[in-house]
Amino acid sequence: MFDPEKTTSLVWFIAGGYLLYLGDDLLTMFFKNNTDYPVMSLIAGALFVIFGGTLLFFGWKKWKAQEKKDNDNEGSNK
Repeated sequence: MFDPEKTTSLVWFIAGGYLLYLGDDLLTMFFKNNTDYPVMSLIAGALFVIFGGTLLFFGWKKWKAQEKKDNDNEGSNK
């Protein structure tokens, strides 16, 4: 069955992973001196990593909380 809570968690998780990927790419360009705007790449890369990690963490936490709630509901329905 469609579960909006789990779907939201999945979207957060995917978005967090993508932001981590972008942040890693920007930081790699910065450390290899392969960018025209090194300060902007450093700042944006660090922010993307921070926000991406936060989305991953809370998406995972929300997913696990929903799974626990679903398991508790199954146990009480039997």
